Amino acid sequence: MKVILVLLVTALTAHAAPNDPGTVAIDFLEKVRLRKLNLEPGGDTALSAQTAESKKRKIAKSIERIARDLGTDPLEVGAVKLDEDFAAVLVRKVGGFDPHRLQVFPVALVKRGTKWTAAPVPASFENSGAGYALALRKRLEILENWMLREQVVDLEQLREESAGRMRRKIEASLLAKDVREMDANECARRFLAACEQADLPSILGFLGGLATNLPEDWAMRLKAAERSVAAGASAPRPWRLLTSPDVARAVVGRETDETSAFISVGCLDPAGPGTASTPPRIELIHFELAKSADGLWQVNLPSAFFQTTRDPDHEDEPEGDFDTELLNLFPAEWIKAHPLKAQPSAEQAHRLFLEALGSGRFPALLSISKIDGESEDGARRTCIRAAEIGWAVQDPSAVRHAMPLAFKSAATSAVGIFQFFSARDPDRFEPRALYFEKSKNGWLWSPDPAPETEEAFEVWVASETRHWKGQWQQQLLQDCPPLKEIDSLTAPTKEDAQLVVERWLDAAQRGDLGTALTLVTRLDDPKSGSTLLQNMGYEITGSRKSTSKPVVTGVYQGKTWTGVGMKIDSGGKTSYPLYPVLLTPDGPRILVEIDLFASGNRGREFLNRTAFDRLRKSTPSVAELQKLYSEHQTNVESIVAGSIR
Repeated sequence: MKVILVLLVTALTAHAAPNDPGTVAIDFLEKVRLRKLNLEPGGDTALSAQTAESKKRKIAKSIERIARDLGTDPLEVGAVKLDEDFAAVLVRKVGGFDPHRLQVFPVALVKRGTKWTAAPVPASFENSGAGYALALRKRLEILENWMLREQVVDLEQLREESAGRMRRKIEASLLAKDVREMDANECARRFLAACEQADLPSILGFLGGLATNLPEDWAMRLKAAERSVAAGASAPRPWRLLTSPDVARAVVGRETDETSAFISVGCLDPAGPGTASTPPRIELIHFELAKSADGLWQVNLPSAFFQTTRDPDHEDEPEGDFDTELLNLFPAEWIKAHPLKAQPSAEQAHRLFLEALGSGRFPALLSISKIDGESEDGARRTCIRAAEIGWAVQDPSAVRHAMPLAFKSAATSAVGIFQFFSARDPDRFEPRALYFEKSKNGWLWSPDPAPETEEAFEVWVASETRHWKGQWQQQLLQDCPPLKEIDSLTAPTKEDAQLVVERWLDAAQRGDLGTALTLVTRLDDPKSGSTLLQNMGYEITGSRKSTSKPVVTGVYQGKTWTGVGMKIDSGGKTSYPLYPVLLTPDGPRILVEIDLFASGNRGREFLNRTAFDRLRKSTPSVAELQKLYSEHQTNVESIVAGSIR
């Protein structure tokens, strides 16, 4: 037997040669991770053409388990062992900070000509057509045993090195010497900024990850912080109060000395404490700072941050006098940290208000709010009122859009009338009169206007509300005029049609109705506007339940129409819509009101026929769209049949 060459490879794949075993092993696992591995003979593995179907299914299940274990963490090449045309590679999953997430994946490879290919079975040359000669089997057995043995050894070594790795990752964002030199106020400020920016390495550094001796409850701190940052906007409470960009927060209390501190943070979450029936309120988070034995500041959060279940009884404890004083300080401390953006005119304040609402971020709205009152308690109520109004539009479950209808200003006050359009109830007229007042520094939105401000515009508001009741839909749809001549249009290119559908789905998922409306068109039909808004409401609401990106299944082009087929997962259900796209004078646009879905059930087929019948009243080119739909249906049936196999 030839001498076996052992190579220890420590470089990342970016530094590996184009066709060496390490590069090929990483490429194989990346395809597994993305679930894009071609497991057929001659595909992405060395799978033998003689492999039985039952064995293929078993291999596929094994590869699916590996895909789940791979997660999203980066990979690097570990040790490599070569024996002529066979190789064994250890690939390390090294991302994250938790040593329990570290893994080592053994990959067997076969060389055919000059090309290395991964064997289909992990840590084995089975079913790779390697042959059955006794001498060869012994050589391969040595490689297989090496993989299994070194996998355990390498993983143990990785875990032993994990503390050092973690500190290096943290210090890329937060230096230990900087934490040592801060005072308590600076430490609190930097910690809160790290939470707002979802800067996990810095958060972990402040929680004790840079200390020579980690906190006794480090595993809990690490897991809770990683879980909360990964959850993003869906972070559990109380982490949401520190990390969500939707929450307005300000430090309202500090008790500090050279080695310790007690910090109080006021947080106003427009979503409220978590139940639909409970209005928003300013909430307090208290945490301690202490210097460790090596002189590093450490943030010690309350135990609620490390619990996996919430204690509603604890959350609803009544305010004491101390808490009330701190809560009443929130408006002033917020303004101190975030100076209000007063505008030189009422019209500019109105425009900035719309931008803030459209941003989807409550702090942007609070920064243009007129926060004052005869008492601290009154200013506190004003902040809460701003949160209530803002959440009526920014609540992701409601999918609303604040459409300006009319505006009127006077010397020191102004009013705007807005239609709070809801995707859930697209025909409902829900007008709101919102007021603006002039302060000593300029114009601001007034969430809680003075009685005389409302009285000054009372008659005008009533008159304009009556006027807009029957006309608001036309105003909302001004960017998508009805099509007069469909038959004279030329089908958009496949590329343009796919692009407009992808942009529309992205806007729908964000709940961005304004952008979505610029990407659709409608029929010249009295019911067209209402049908369009209703279908858009359904699709926007459904798309926001999706946890995965829609996938294009096919694009079908005719003379007048181009159909874009998609696969969409929403709330655990998979659908296959076909979006009809027309090249209008304003560019490619989707005819959303004609909703078509590939289906095998009679109910959906009836709805598809109804959509075609409705379209037939506007254009004879409906026959062409029906043909494109048939192609889509056939393609989807093939996709579904393939996934079942």
